[in-house]
Amino acid sequence: MSEEKQVIFQLGNEAYSFNIEYVRAIEQSYSIIPLPDAPEHIAGMINLRGEIIPIYSLRSRFHMEELEDKSECQILVARAGTIQLAFEVDAVVGIETIEPQQRKEIPQIVKGEATNYIGGILDIHGHIAVEISIENIMSESEWNDIEQLIKENT
Repeated sequence: MSEEKQVIFQLGNEAYSFNIEYVRAIEQSYSIIPLPDAPEHIAGMINLRGEIIPIYSLRSRFHMEELEDKSECQILVARAGTIQLAFEVDAVVGIETIEPQQRKEIPQIVKGEATNYIGGILDIHGHIAVEISIENIMSESEWNDIEQLIKENT
């Protein structure tokens, strides 16, 4: 495996990452349109340059308290297959080039259906970041729900 680029971001005091291959944009200012009865972890939708994109709350997914003041939050617009989704994050830290020796497998004791979203553990300058597999962040039925939501709102 060769080097790769990862977008590093914060949620609370923890560092996470997405493979840059999936990330289409990093946005600072946005206005969420709430959606009553939306699928779990969907905070709403945004209109980004004329395109309607669902917002996925990683804080909700990871059972973290939502922030009251989201003025400093950012979104990472990513594509998984045919679906474009925006992920709300506390802050984007930067883009890092990851060498193969910086990537570790998740410990066997942590592996399971509930942690299927973890792509690996990254050692970035002595700090740990959890790589999130965008394709595995949701179950197949959740992806289907998101696809249906997009069809209904576009």
